[in-house]
Amino acid sequence: MTAGKIVLLVFGVIILLGAFALLFSGGASLWVNSALTDSEGFITTKTIQLETDSYAIITKPADIDVKTAWLWDWSNLVTFKVEGKNDNSSKQIFIGLAEESDLNAYLSDVEYDEITEFSIYPLRVAYTNHPGDSEPPAPTSQTLWTASAHGTGTRSLEWELETGTYSLVLMNGDGSAGVDLSVVVGVKVPLIFGIGVGLLVGGVVALIVGGVMIFFAVRKSRTVQVI
Repeated sequence: MTAGKIVLLVFGVIILLGAFALLFSGGASLWVNSALTDSEGFITTKTIQLETDSYAIITKPADIDVKTAWLWDWSNLVTFKVEGKNDNSSKQIFIGLAEESDLNAYLSDVEYDEITEFSIYPLRVAYTNHPGDSEPPAPTSQTLWTASAHGTGTRSLEWELETGTYSLVLMNGDGSAGVDLSVVVGVKVPLIFGIGVGLLVGGVVALIVGGVMIFFAVRKSRTVQVI
């Protein structure tokens, strides 16, 4: 085998491996889009039980910059959803999203639990307790929320990404201590179907190109005899 054919074979194998990766990713994207999405197009977790003795459960602050993350404005491409209900039928659920600075002021000297570890498979939630001596005013009476939902039964908060540093807050509607909630978290990426199809098409093209390169690399040259 000549040096040229060796190079052709190596690149053909590399492209073939890349083709398999594209085909797998594309197939996985289409499967997620069809099998794991709810009626509104959200990819959701299983129901998560959250229970603490404090006044609130919050997530760690997330620093979001949608303007510089990519060439697109991701605020129009990704939507988050938090849906839940209060397992204490005598209380309402409150779901809120707030800027870190506003939330710190609201929960100043208030006992709350911050989610510091979260995994879906297996389901695991770990908290860090922040002690305090004050009782917060009812969250429904505050104007600090970027987005919020509250009431009896199942309530849902949907939010498109915005630049800022945000935390999610889960409380009783009246702000009382003892939070006992059932929550589902979801995300919707409208382009996931198109991404999956694009990856599959790219994988098929790469598969053909890699196969052709390998074919020509291993093909034996014919020897023409001149009589």
